[in-house]
Amino acid sequence: MNKPFCIFLVAFFLFQTAFSQDIKYARSIIDTLTSPAMHGRGYVNDGVNIAADFIKKEFQKDKLLSFDTSYFQPFSFPINTIVGKTVVTIDKKTLTPGVDYLINSFSKGINGTYKVVWFTKKIIENADELDKFKKHNYSKTIIIVDKTGIDDKKTKELFDALQFVNVFNAKAVVIFTNDKLVWSVSMAEKVDDFGSIDIAGKCLSEKTKKITLDYKNEFTDSFKTKNIIGYVKGKTKPDSFIVFSAHYDHLGQMGNDAYFPGANDNASGTSMVLDLARYYSLPENQPDYSMAFMSFTGEEVGLLGSTYYTEHPLFPLSKIKIELNIDMVGTGDDGITVVNSAVYENEYNMLVKINDEKKYLAKIGKRGEAANSDHYPFYKKGVKSLFVYTLGGTSEYHNIYDISKTLPLTKYENLFRLLTEFVKKI
Repeated sequence: MNKPFCIFLVAFFLFQTAFSQDIKYARSIIDTLTSPAMHGRGYVNDGVNIAADFIKKEFQKDKLLSFDTSYFQPFSFPINTIVGKTVVTIDKKTLTPGVDYLINSFSKGINGTYKVVWFTKKIIENADELDKFKKHNYSKTIIIVDKTGIDDKKTKELFDALQFVNVFNAKAVVIFTNDKLVWSVSMAEKVDDFGSIDIAGKCLSEKTKKITLDYKNEFTDSFKTKNIIGYVKGKTKPDSFIVFSAHYDHLGQMGNDAYFPGANDNASGTSMVLDLARYYSLPENQPDYSMAFMSFTGEEVGLLGSTYYTEHPLFPLSKIKIELNIDMVGTGDDGITVVNSAVYENEYNMLVKINDEKKYLAKIGKRGEAANSDHYPFYKKGVKSLFVYTLGGTSEYHNIYDISKTLPLTKYENLFRLLTEFVKKI
C-alpha cells in the first residue's frame, strides 16, 4: 500500500470518526433530554429545571465562560398545569391519556359525570337551529363540538376556536376530531373557567350520552425557571458575537400518565447547540468572533425565555453579528428551511453556495419572517436572525410519539458541517 494512500485512509478514518462521535453525542443528549426523568421538560415535577441543570453540566464540561457568576439567567412566569391522575370515561370505557384524549393546558379541574350535547355542522348552517341551540342552559353539560366532515376553512376555524372560548357557558367543551391529537401549552399562562378536551374520533359516537371527567389543575403565578447561557471568547474579534440558540423546554406532562418527550422539538436543536459549544470550545476550533450558546426556556408557552433575554441582555444586542436559532433538526431527508432568509438574502445565498459546493443537503428552502421560534424576539429588536429547521422524515409533533428511538438524525452531521462552514464565511 503506497504512503499517500495510507495517509488518505488515516485522514478519512479520523474525519469519519469525529463526525460519528457527533452523532453519538447528539443521540446521548437526546436520549437524556427525552427520558422519563426529565418529565417532558415542562412544569409538572419541575422537569424543565431538571433539564436546565443537565445542560449547565454540559456547559461546564466544555469549560464555557459565563457572563455572570452562573450560566443561569433566572426569571419566572405564570403557568397552569394538569396534575395527578386524569380520568376520562365514555360509556363506562376509560380512555388512555395522550392516546385517546388531551386535556388542554388552560383547563380548570373537573370531577363529575355530565350529559352531553352535540354541536354539529348542521346546527351552524341553519339559523333557526343555531338560535334554538343558544337558548338552552349548558352550565351542567358537556358540549361535544363535532369537527368531522367540515371542509369550509372559515367554519373549521370557528369550530377550532370553540375549544378556547366557552361561548356556551358549559362545564366542559370536547372537541371530537379525526385529526391527529396535538397538545400545546401556549395558552397555559392562565386557567379558564371550564374544561377543554380533545378526544379522538374513534372514542365517541352519536350514541354517547354521558362523559365522566376527573382531573385536577394547579396554577402558579410565578413559576421559577431559567435560560442557560455560556460563551467561547473569540481570537481576534472578542467583542462581537455569533449566537447559537435553541429552546430546551417542551410540553412536560399532562397528569401522571402522559408525558411528551419532545425529541425533535427540541431536544434535537438543544443537542446541536451543545455539540457546537463542544466543537468551538476546543482550542483548534476557536473562532475569530466570540460564540454565545443560549438555551432558552418557556418557548412553548410563548417565546418567553428569548423575549426575557432580549429585554435583559447579558451583553449589548448591538454586538451580535448574527443570531442562528435551531429548532427541530432531527430529520433532513428533504433539506432545511431557513426562516428570515427572504429578509437576509446575502446570508441565504451564502448558505446556498456552500451547500451547492459541498452537497450537504437536498435543498435550502427560503422563508420570510415568522414569529415561530426564539429567533423572533431578536429579530424584533433589530438583530440579524435566522431560524433553521429540517424537512422530511418523522412528522411527530407535540404528541407522546416524538421519541428519540424513531428520530433518524438523517442529516444531523451535514447540517453541523453547513453551520460551521457558514460561520467561517461570516
